[in-house]
Amino acid sequence: MKKVKIILSLLMMAGVFCSAPASAQRKATNNLYMKATVRKSGVLLRWAVDNPAAWKTTNQYGFELVRYTVARDGQVLKAPEKKVLNTTPLKPMPLDAWEGIAQKDQYAAIIAQAIYGKTFEVSGNTGNKSVASIIAQSAEQEQRFAFSLYAADNSFAAAKMAGWGWEDNTARPTERYLYRIYTLAPASKLKIDTGNVYIGMSNYEELPKPGDVGAIFGDKSVMLSWEYNAYKAYYTSWIVEKSMDNGVTYERATNLPVANINEKDDKPSPRMYYMDSLPDNERTCYYRVRGISPFGELGPPSAPASGKGKHLLRYVPNIRSNNVDEKGIATISWEFEEAGNKLIKGFRLNQAPTVSGPYKVVMDNIAPEQRSLEYAHLNPTNYFTMTAVAKDGGTTTSFPVLVQPVDSTPPVAPVGLSATIDSNGIVSLKWEKNKESDLLGYAIFRGNNPGEEMSPVIDSVWRNNEFRDSVAVKSLNSKVYYAVKALDQRYNESPFSAVLEAKKPDVVPPASPIFSGYSVKNDTVYLSWARSSDEDVAEHLLYRKVGLDKTTKWDLISRMTAKGVYGYSDAAVVGGNTYSYIITAKDSSGLESVPVQPVTVKVPVSPESIRVKGFNAAANRQERYIEVSWNAIADKTAEYQLYKGEKDQPVTLWKVVEGGTRSITDQQLKINTTYKYGIRVVKANGAMGQYQEIEVKY
Repeated sequence: MKKVKIILSLLMMAGVFCSAPASAQRKATNNLYMKATVRKSGVLLRWAVDNPAAWKTTNQYGFELVRYTVARDGQVLKAPEKKVLNTTPLKPMPLDAWEGIAQKDQYAAIIAQAIYGKTFEVSGNTGNKSVASIIAQSAEQEQRFAFSLYAADNSFAAAKMAGWGWEDNTARPTERYLYRIYTLAPASKLKIDTGNVYIGMSNYEELPKPGDVGAIFGDKSVMLSWEYNAYKAYYTSWIVEKSMDNGVTYERATNLPVANINEKDDKPSPRMYYMDSLPDNERTCYYRVRGISPFGELGPPSAPASGKGKHLLRYVPNIRSNNVDEKGIATISWEFEEAGNKLIKGFRLNQAPTVSGPYKVVMDNIAPEQRSLEYAHLNPTNYFTMTAVAKDGGTTTSFPVLVQPVDSTPPVAPVGLSATIDSNGIVSLKWEKNKESDLLGYAIFRGNNPGEEMSPVIDSVWRNNEFRDSVAVKSLNSKVYYAVKALDQRYNESPFSAVLEAKKPDVVPPASPIFSGYSVKNDTVYLSWARSSDEDVAEHLLYRKVGLDKTTKWDLISRMTAKGVYGYSDAAVVGGNTYSYIITAKDSSGLESVPVQPVTVKVPVSPESIRVKGFNAAANRQERYIEVSWNAIADKTAEYQLYKGEKDQPVTLWKVVEGGTRSITDQQLKINTTYKYGIRVVKANGAMGQYQEIEVKY
């Protein structure tokens, strides 16, 4: 057979490498892969090794194909039934046998040349110095291997002649098989693994119709793309078909199939792409794609994608001048070549607050012949571009131009300033947002005393109407003062807002008041003190307890809120007892001062305070007695001393009775005599009360 020179496009050449296993060029192990599909005629089988050395060895020794019947009529067989399908080794047919098929099947010619050709030249259509030529010269054996595998993917008949394919027409619909392919090469020469596949006639399915075909049309060109990842299990290459008669008839856009040149094991390509040229931009072109399976089968065509080419707009508008008058109206002028007027529908004026956008169309459908316009809706800062809109939808846009009107009017002063300060000194400021369209932000000021000049809190413009500051809560200043100014984009400053007085949280208790003196008079303790010096004292609290025992509870006896109070009279004391007093100050935050050294007062016993009430004597002449009675005193009493005497004579101690006695009867009497009776209280602590006396006539 004469030498065959293979001429493929560079894209096709790259596709071959992608269709071959990625390990074919680099792996040192020798694997054997197998694929199968079911058709109405039987089971189609394909296999291939994964590197050039194994490919060359198996071409010499061939393969053996074994079928194991595993299941029949839905039941798994106890022992698989083995059958060798080939009677002779499966290896390439002799060179003479390829002559006929090579004349009509270019893929058969590629395989024959790869196996038997003395040389194997791959060239592109860019001359002798093409990349394909350089690669072919440096790795001819790899080229033979890779191109032959790709050719086998596109021609099942050629694959069978090469000993890489088989059609099992004896498969039965009720059975399932395990097919296994073995290399007949001696293990001592090259150890090659086996390949296998499990399948049955029930696995039959039609080749799928490709979907999601898209087309992007340019100037006499189109970029086609379609879903690849979902169909790569069915198809190894693709045919692109084109129609120029509204989809009535289709012809191949290229004689060679398109293969994926971007396939990677770790990042599979989701779509296929193909670029085609158009004869003109006036006619509608229809495109569809069809897949080619690893068994050389041509799948059904996809739904067509159609469109027309678009004339490339080569003319670009350029804004050359802009002027803003005293009324704030901008006059914008631009240049555009007159030759481009017939290609466009008109212009668009675009406006943005920054050079990077976003740009918004503010004037549309400007006449193609127009080169100047007036625009009044200006912001403090404006960037304008001019866009030429082509009749077929394309556009070109000028570079942006800055337009700034004169602005010397400041914003109004912010209002609604408020603040809260937590116990950690975190200040939360808030105010109403200004409504000026050119507002840039705010300057925030703080002072520690009323009326002083306030200082900026930050040295930059604050963009929001809320701000967080921090102040020291444990300081001499109980209040802090804030004000805010608004700034526009020209840095015009508003007047100050109303100054806000913010009270710091009170975490320091007030200074303690100090007792300045005390006195005791008539069973009353008189106390005086120096008030707390803190301004925010809300009240003074006076506490008392009886005795000197530290465990005794202090009782609050007075809350004094009046600022002019500096003393207290405690009449609820009992003579003979010792009392302790402390005084504290509480501020408006509820913080109470720590009391200083208590004042201890010993209240002496006053006889005037130890008196009975209701002391009375009643004469009963019929029964011949006088009854002397009295009421008990409040304090604990040990005894009562009773005295008796006649008028104009001294009294003497008559009787001593227990503290629980309330009356006594006197029967030692003389008629027409006036008697004097006296009583004295003796308390349990030995204190004696004031002597009391009454008279009664018998």
